[in-house]
Amino acid sequence: MADSIGTGYPSGGYPGGGMGESYGPGYGMTLFDRLKSTVGRNVTVYVGEESTPVMGKLHSVGSNYVEVHRMNNNVNEAMLIPMHAIMAVSVPM
Repeated sequence: MADSIGTGYPSGGYPGGGMGESYGPGYGMTLFDRLKSTVGRNVTVYVGEESTPVMGKLHSVGSNYVEVHRMNNNVNEAMLIPMHAIMAVSVPM
């Protein structure tokens, strides 16, 4: 019986084909890739239709969320922001 995956790659897609990796020719880095490369830096994440700014340190990036740690009234808090709610991300150079 013939193999149902005709590409010859183990994942059935392009080399690497895992979460957060480039998805083939013609595609640049995904948002996941770019955010993953800025973990540990100060960022401003603009959230929701109103583009509400959330400023803090990018702590981690998951497949469908980002975690930003910020100080609020001298208390360190973790903000979990769903990836679909992000309008823009600003990372100072």
